[in-house]
Amino acid sequence: MLKLTTLLITVTLFSFNLYAARALPEFSARYAVQKFGMKVAEAHYKLKHTDSGYKYSEKTQVSGFASLFRDDTVTAVSYIDDIDGELLLRKHSHIQTGGEKNKNEKFSIQWDTSSKPIKGKITGTVRGKDIDLETDTPIWEILSFQVPLMIQASEDVKQYPYNAILKGKIDTYNFVLTSKKMITFADRQYKTLHIVRSDPDRDRQLHIWIAPELHNIPVIIENYHDGKEFSRIELE
Repeated sequence: MLKLTTLLITVTLFSFNLYAARALPEFSARYAVQKFGMKVAEAHYKLKHTDSGYKYSEKTQVSGFASLFRDDTVTAVSYIDDIDGELLLRKHSHIQTGGEKNKNEKFSIQWDTSSKPIKGKITGTVRGKDIDLETDTPIWEILSFQVPLMIQASEDVKQYPYNAILKGKIDTYNFVLTSKKMITFADRQYKTLHIVRSDPDRDRQLHIWIAPELHNIPVIIENYHDGKEFSRIELE
């Protein structure tokens, strides 16, 4: 049984009065980023309601002993429109400082919702290269896909396919519900859904545990490389 000793998460349910149609409440959550069993960074995630949908943001900064050697930061934000119940990513930016590689992203998507199927034109810059792509399905990236996952996840649904942009290319990422597990935090037990995405080309997996009673907010995210835990993100 996994045990989370503390939980710092605020779910502002009062926001439903203003945005009654929103499937997710606003929240703010703090996570510990761990590598090799040691906390190396702190990540803050916020979901806010907008007039047209959601704003989902991340701020990650090196902390603890690791901050003596690195000063990396990640600032990311995604704007998602809710159009007649369909979620569409409209704009995304990801700015990373302190790293050796340019991993910055900034792009927008112009949607034509009058066509069937919908059509989207994606333009911007990813890792220093201009992109100009077209799509006829909703498109996500590593941050924003968590929003439809939190809305859709259920123990009755096994498959969660998402088309997403990674490194400037569009691909399909399949997440599979593999199991359910009880975790304990704040002196309470919660059922979590364990959802896994396996890379078809490399021995890498992304494991996500989400809690239905907390609107499917991720409580643990783990990356595995070659069968070993590479990194872990856990609610603090």
